Amino acid sequence: MPSTALDSVRLRPGMYVGDTHDGSALLCMVWEVVANALDQHLAGHCSEILVELSPDGAITVEDDGRGFPLHDCDGISFPEKALTTPHGTATLDGHAPHEHVGLRGVGLFPVCALSSALQLDVFREGKLYSQRFERGVAVSSLRELGTATRTGTRLTFTPDPLIFSNTWIDSESLSRRLREMSFLLPALILRFVDHREHRLHEPRGLLAYVDAIAPNHDDLVTPIFSVAGVAGKIRVEVAAKWRRAGYSVESFANIERTTGGGTHVRGLILGLVDGLKSAAPKACAGKTLAQIEPAVSRGIAAIVCVRLDEPTFGEPTKSRLVTPEAKAAVVSCVAKAFSAFLRTESTLRKRLTAAVRAAG
Repeated sequence: MPSTALDSVRLRPGMYVGDTHDGSALLCMVWEVVANALDQHLAGHCSEILVELSPDGAITVEDDGRGFPLHDCDGISFPEKALTTPHGTATLDGHAPHEHVGLRGVGLFPVCALSSALQLDVFREGKLYSQRFERGVAVSSLRELGTATRTGTRLTFTPDPLIFSNTWIDSESLSRRLREMSFLLPALILRFVDHREHRLHEPRGLLAYVDAIAPNHDDLVTPIFSVAGVAGKIRVEVAAKWRRAGYSVESFANIERTTGGGTHVRGLILGLVDGLKSAAPKACAGKTLAQIEPAVSRGIAAIVCVRLDEPTFGEPTKSRLVTPEAKAAVVSCVAKAFSAFLRTESTLRKRLTAAVRAAG
């Protein structure tokens, strides 16, 4: 059992900030810090908030408000109290107005606890004060560093790689939400700066893609099934995994996304059905396509890509591929490979055959 509040946050971060795998928890941490600055704006003391992403992975939120309070609280400085102690009210000091920017409103304590390093700088009463924390623990006292000609608070934190499977924050989601806030708060200036180099290279290809759309969680049933091959003049690439529930198939034709799916998506499902029938003939004997198809579709997260000459589309937007040969090509490449995959992946094979047998 966790012995302290800090242990509780670090052992069960999902309870406080959300999913630590898909990036949403990182955004939650940003919004908690932004909310603290936003309170200053709502109280009429802040006109500008800066959100900055550094090349080293650190995230800075800075405002021009009055600056973090500095008085003692229960024998320690107020900043240390706020950053290292949970509280049961909306804010530690009960200030109002107060705005929860995110869904959780957990305060700054979990942000500090889940950061490998956190630096607080306070500009207040003509002076600059600073304090540093590491994994939820103060490693310095609140120190006066010199004079200041401004007021405000700057908080810089680095998400802990021991907690988060990926500490790369989604700048598109961040900027979109800040843009939305700018419409809602016309008197506030929101600045967003991303200093990072966005180097995009995925040597694992579709395997990395399917991991991105379906991160590994406790509901994962199998490793990734993948196949790449050529049937006729059509190149086929597929990657898929299965979880307990859901359905997600992303499709592409000549690297263009086909949001309406099409013959290549249908070929994927039919190829999986044929592969299952080959790997488990007894379970599938006497079963119709309508009975087997739900078994391979339930819980799937997959990517299917085809490259072909002169593709034909069913809509002017080219969102749905209708080339008949694409279906046959995908079936041809997928069926044999999936049959071999099921012979080695007994967990998925047992799940699929049980679903088929249960089909009426």
